Amino acid sequence: MSAYGCFADVYDTLTSNIDYKELAGYYDRIITSHGGKRGILLDLACGTGSLTTELALKGIDVYGIDASAEMLSEA
Repeated sequence: MSAYGCFADVYDTLTSNIDYKELAGYYDRIITSHGGKRGILLDLACGTGSLTTELALKGIDVYGIDASAEMLSEA
């Protein structure tokens, strides 16, 4: 079990104060304002995939990777 594995099932509750939709918009604005395109993006340490999902909803081809199988199973 990874370090995050022991609380993977409550991680989303513990991070419910994070506005992933707004954060995804912020990252999208940074990418596009610097000439980047909505292509492939790698979300390292994606956890349960909350940000990964919001980035995908913006039309970004995003791949989420995490070392914790327990966190990925919650995604």
